[in-house]
Amino acid sequence: MNKKVIMNVESVYTANSFLSGGRRYVAAGSETTSEVYLYDMQSGTSELVGGCPGGVMSFVPVPGHPDLFYSIMALFPGFVGQEAGVFKHRRTAAGWKTERCMHLPFAHRCDVITVGGENYLFAVSVSKFKSEPADWSNASEIYVCKLDPDTGEPGEARLVDNSIFRNHGMLKVLKDGVETLMVSGAEGIFSIEMTECGEWHLHRVFDHEVSEFGFVDFDGDGVDEMVTIEPFHGENFVIYKMIAGQWQQIHHGELSFGHGLSCGMLNGEAIAVVGNRRDSLALRKVHLEDASNWKFVEEDIELGVGPTQTQVFEFDGKDYILSADQKKNQVVLYSE
Repeated sequence: MNKKVIMNVESVYTANSFLSGGRRYVAAGSETTSEVYLYDMQSGTSELVGGCPGGVMSFVPVPGHPDLFYSIMALFPGFVGQEAGVFKHRRTAAGWKTERCMHLPFAHRCDVITVGGENYLFAVSVSKFKSEPADWSNASEIYVCKLDPDTGEPGEARLVDNSIFRNHGMLKVLKDGVETLMVSGAEGIFSIEMTECGEWHLHRVFDHEVSEFGFVDFDGDGVDEMVTIEPFHGENFVIYKMIAGQWQQIHHGELSFGHGLSCGMLNGEAIAVVGNRRDSLALRKVHLEDASNWKFVEEDIELGVGPTQTQVFEFDGKDYILSADQKKNQVVLYSE
């Protein structure tokens, strides 16, 4: 597999590719330092996003506002995150303006979904409070802000839920044609859905503890399989298929501190990509070889890289695997 290092970022954690203003970008940020960069896929150049504290967990665009982004920052290794929160980043002719817009201790993930033509910013913590890294006695918090359609500025933050422990995974999906945010934790996987009266509620779609998850149609029958890391930062890589209305396991693999799961299409083939943050520190690709007996092939793309986040995406007619290779301090694009 071909490898292209597009950025060097010390202790890189976040790597996220997205479209904004008609251009394809890769955002990358450090878990420890103030390094946050925005890489332009068209020009092959990157720019430093100024004013960031480090501890970057998420960096996402705002639809309709090509120079506005939100992030989770100040959550540092070992879950040192009492000062974590949501940060707003606006690109101007004079440079970047970065400011905190929401204090959320132990904030971990954020994303923006568009429902009914309105943008909503969700921010989620791993726990309301942690006295030390092993303290998981408190549930997480999920907040939502409606963004102003003209400025993209956040409105009042509203608490959506505070019942999920070890809230770690977040994924934006299309459900019945509607952008929907999903989260995972000790109680399973949940979709966050808006009611007809404009309230948000959680709907549980899976009842086992899950660290991260993804969906892709491995066998081409038109129905996505579900891929998980279990339990929190776990050692189990599991693929499920919906059979007779129930998720049934069709594959199990082993991980070491599983992290950075993503799913997508690579040259017409459905794949899952996952990282190991201990032992082999391998970036791994998984695909279905034989659907008649659910034989999957697990292939290590590269050893010793310790991926923290991955993403499968397409740009200019070519498919890529994006990986934050933390042990190499590199943001990498892999392709065939």
